[in-house]
Amino acid sequence: MAATAWFANTAVRTGLTVAGVVVLLFALGQAVGLPLLELATDALASETGRWLVVAFFAVVLIGAAQKVTPAG
Repeated sequence: MAATAWFANTAVRTGLTVAGVVVLLFALGQAVGLPLLELATDALASETGRWLVVAFFAVVLIGAAQKVTPAG
């Protein structure tokens, strides 16, 4: 699989996973009466949360680099 195809596939899967987690947090929050989605966004909006997001994208890029095979 070409690097661009793998990266596009990973981006789509990551986007769908994030959307699924958002819907899950919203649904569970509604079921138990807690603002779980709001708590998660507050946590990610903190300085530590921002660095965790940066670290996640770094791991995705490292995975992309390891999947690339040199042409030849």
